[in-house]
Amino acid sequence: MICVNWTNHEAVSETRSQQLKSVFVEELQGKQSDPATATGNCVVSVFLERTPAKIVVTADVENGRDARFFFATIPRAGIPAENVATSVPRLEKELLWQQTERVLDALFVRRGNGASDRLIVLQKEVLVVYEKQADGWKAAQAKPLGEASVMQRAPRGELSFSLDQPERVKIVFAGKSCQASLNDASPLVCQQSTEPVRAGMLLASACDSRVWWLRASGGDSTTPDKLELVNSSVPQGQIAATELAMLGPIVSISSGEALRADTAVVFNLATGNYEIYRIALACSQ
Repeated sequence: MICVNWTNHEAVSETRSQQLKSVFVEELQGKQSDPATATGNCVVSVFLERTPAKIVVTADVENGRDARFFFATIPRAGIPAENVATSVPRLEKELLWQQTERVLDALFVRRGNGASDRLIVLQKEVLVVYEKQADGWKAAQAKPLGEASVMQRAPRGELSFSLDQPERVKIVFAGKSCQASLNDASPLVCQQSTEPVRAGMLLASACDSRVWWLRASGGDSTTPDKLELVNSSVPQGQIAATELAMLGPIVSISSGEALRADTAVVFNLATGNYEIYRIALACSQ
């Protein structure tokens, strides 16, 4: 064996990965051989993958024209140092807007090239677009929803934004999906849809490039919720890595900044206001 091609697909920390590699190489070659200075074609390739419960190790061994594959698993619970080394970012909130009128969903959109940032607020009968000015948020457009107005007892509406179409927004109601222009007074263009209710949003960390899942703790409408950050690979049914207490139930979670930050709508039980927050991740100290 000339060398080992070792690939860690973010299964463990790089420190732990190098420790495992050293043990692996020493077992095969003996301690007198230095793999770091080896040259030539690698005949052994090792890949580390992570599942919710285990680290999966796959080895591809070449022998002439033949290739053999070997598999092994390591319980993640058996690697205590891994849990210690992993840093979980902090959830931080910034209050953007509050109002007494019911808010179904909202999007904060940061714009470049000198254009004003936008705050898009979905209400039961109107879509309001605010733009950030020197003295605060100013309404730039109010687009009536017309026949798409939400009239059911427990109204639901969700906003979706794509950087590929910065002047449009998608609105999903119960049984209906609509497209709305943000630059003119043209009516919504709607069609029938059966899209499921959104359960949360992805949120990327600038600390280590990991992507998390942001969700509400799921209380009823009479008690405060918490924003919870969980592993994005298995977002359902797991314990939150960190959380952020809010002042009431969380109405919606959306994203208008390509995973860099999310927007959360909260009904403040103490004031009766609907509050819109920008939610981002900060590196733990």
